[in-house]
Amino acid sequence: MSPRLAPESARVARPGVLTAFVVLVVASAVGYGAAKLATPVVHNRYFPWIVGRGLGLAAYFALTLLICLGIWLRHPWRFRWLLVRPETALRLHAALASATILLVLGHIASLASDSYAGVGWVGALLPGRSSYRTVPVALGVAAFWACLLVAGTARLGGRLVGRRWLPVHRLAAPIFATVFVHGVLAGTDTERLRLVYVASGAVVLLLWLTRHLAQQPVLTSQTTVDGRTLHASLRSKGAA
Repeated sequence: MSPRLAPESARVARPGVLTAFVVLVVASAVGYGAAKLATPVVHNRYFPWIVGRGLGLAAYFALTLLICLGIWLRHPWRFRWLLVRPETALRLHAALASATILLVLGHIASLASDSYAGVGWVGALLPGRSSYRTVPVALGVAAFWACLLVAGTARLGGRLVGRRWLPVHRLAAPIFATVFVHGVLAGTDTERLRLVYVASGAVVLLLWLTRHLAQQPVLTSQTTVDGRTLHASLRSKGAA
């Protein structure tokens, strides 16, 4: 890399790293606060479980924001309401993806190392091997590996896998649905967090439905050929 490009690359990288750090800190604080309010601390031995639950809720909030932003990036209404610049949205999307993966890893590590949780390392990494609520935990494990697949192929998109990352990226919506069911069925505090789940699920569902049902805007392109100005109407096509 030339000396001129190095400082420029550093300037571009710093906002993404800072955004990821801010998202991670805020999501962790929100998740821990929600778990603290939802689950009374009886003894100190429950602390690893509370941390694991807090990180799980933080990961769910980060994933919800990630999915909403991802849908909005391809939503027809994005041309009508420019809520955020495309470059900023893409950087935030990448930062949210990194924060979500890190929070999930913390969630897994906390619960797997806590004997009170009844999950264990094997149950946390292999579907169907947890003694605690086997099916809901298995859904969470499957969603985690699917998240890694989506994030990995997106990171390598254009380099090793080319456009093949896009069909894999469409798994994001089913992954969110799986995580939603996992959170509702695996959490012991679901009753207290009912409004959180209903609101987040409704927002994602509304965005997803309008993304596919809303009319695509007609864009007009202008081209000059041999001194003549030609106009062509193009209907934008968004990826699912």
